[in-house]
Amino acid sequence: MIKIKSKIKSYFYTGLILVLPIIITLYILDFILSFIISLISKSFIAIILRAIVEKTVEVSGFSNSGEFMFEILINIVSLIIIFLAVTIVGYTLKNVFFVRIAKNIEKLFATMPLVKHIYSTISQIVGLISSSKNNNYQKVVVLEYPRRGIYSVGFLTSENNIILEDALKEERLCNVFIPTSPNPTSGMFIAIPAKELIVLDIKVDDAIKLIISGGVIVPETLEKGMGEN
Repeated sequence: MIKIKSKIKSYFYTGLILVLPIIITLYILDFILSFIISLISKSFIAIILRAIVEKTVEVSGFSNSGEFMFEILINIVSLIIIFLAVTIVGYTLKNVFFVRIAKNIEKLFATMPLVKHIYSTISQIVGLISSSKNNNYQKVVVLEYPRRGIYSVGFLTSENNIILEDALKEERLCNVFIPTSPNPTSGMFIAIPAKELIVLDIKVDDAIKLIISGGVIVPETLEKGMGEN
């Protein structure tokens, strides 16, 4: 009887470990999609389009399915308009004048009570994602930090630091960002001799997962290497 209970418990935990990440992932995706649809449907663009449709077409004369199709069409058109608007904003930011306006808006959000905490957190997360996508993090490295015998994972941001190399008379110094765990948006910037760095054969995204999980999620390449040893 004890063995049966033990097996049932083992099967339950095995199933839970497999099913729980899938359920949580689907739940988060559903939440994100619902949130996006809600934003689009309640945006001023959708409200204007809905008002135009209601004035030009007798919506009340349609069946529920007809109204539903109109709502889907309005959301699709709203999404296209929002996409075009964001693209135009990105294009205008190539102009110095509009860059200054954007910076002033950022400063305004960064100084407003309560808003500044939300804005700064979201900006850091977006910045982290865009940095990894734009290859601002060139390589994943490991180094002895904060002291000898303790190893930290970091991101190589530049293979040369000319200013410090000239000042310290070093042969070659590399710029490295060492993120904190579990929040990789904060961390330490250090300049370290290139000879003291070891480049890891893993992707930046995998390293971020490793850091966020506190070392629980180990990249597959490392797992394979450990298995071979």
